Amino acid sequence: MPPYSPLLAIVTGVLEFVAAVFTLISPGRKQILLPTALIFLLLAGYQFAEVAVCAAPDNVLFLRLAYFDITWLPPLSLWLMTRLVAPRPKAVSLISIPWFVAAALIVGWIFIAGSGPDKSVCQLVVARYINPRPFDVLYGAFYQSGLALLLFGTTAALGAGGDPVLRKHLAGLQAGALGFILPSLAVRILFRETEGILPSVMCHFALVLAVFLFVMVLRERRQGSSIQRQDRPVS
Repeated sequence: MPPYSPLLAIVTGVLEFVAAVFTLISPGRKQILLPTALIFLLLAGYQFAEVAVCAAPDNVLFLRLAYFDITWLPPLSLWLMTRLVAPRPKAVSLISIPWFVAAALIVGWIFIAGSGPDKSVCQLVVARYINPRPFDVLYGAFYQSGLALLLFGTTAALGAGGDPVLRKHLAGLQAGALGFILPSLAVRILFRETEGILPSVMCHFALVLAVFLFVMVLRERRQGSSIQRQDRPVS
């Protein structure tokens, strides 16, 4: 395999960071824009962390920082999903809490107990992480269950939602999630010797999610600007 090239990760990370800043300064409902901006920042942070990992593969701190970054993506995505549900029962608002708790425990396991990835191999544009088996299984269960709930949850919310703008947001979130989950699984199934590359492959394909989220931000921005014009007093 050719040596690792950081250019794709750097360009992707810069675009996602700019999207996060744009989201934070955009008019609209902050309960939607804030988790969206945080997701952009995490996606960008992983790209930069992977560059650091592949520049110094033996530095365990960089490996753990990469996992610290992506660990918060499932709970934040679930939090965003619940912000798009209207009307929103109290039980729906609490859906993301178990994944936030689990993420905090995993982060503690990585940094305090010293578990998680202990080595990486970087080739072309992906990093391959070598994890201890118990951590790998539990982390996979945490991550995949969060993504599964995200997909089924957006489907249920689309069926029950009445707000046309929020329904478009939900459809975009679901399409963006499928846009990185399905290609990542296809790579894992179709290509040999892909053990340990899913975090890297999924974060590169997550550019699809970022595009759908950015479209959602533009839609929310138009909605926010329209509301501001309506509220402006007529002189």
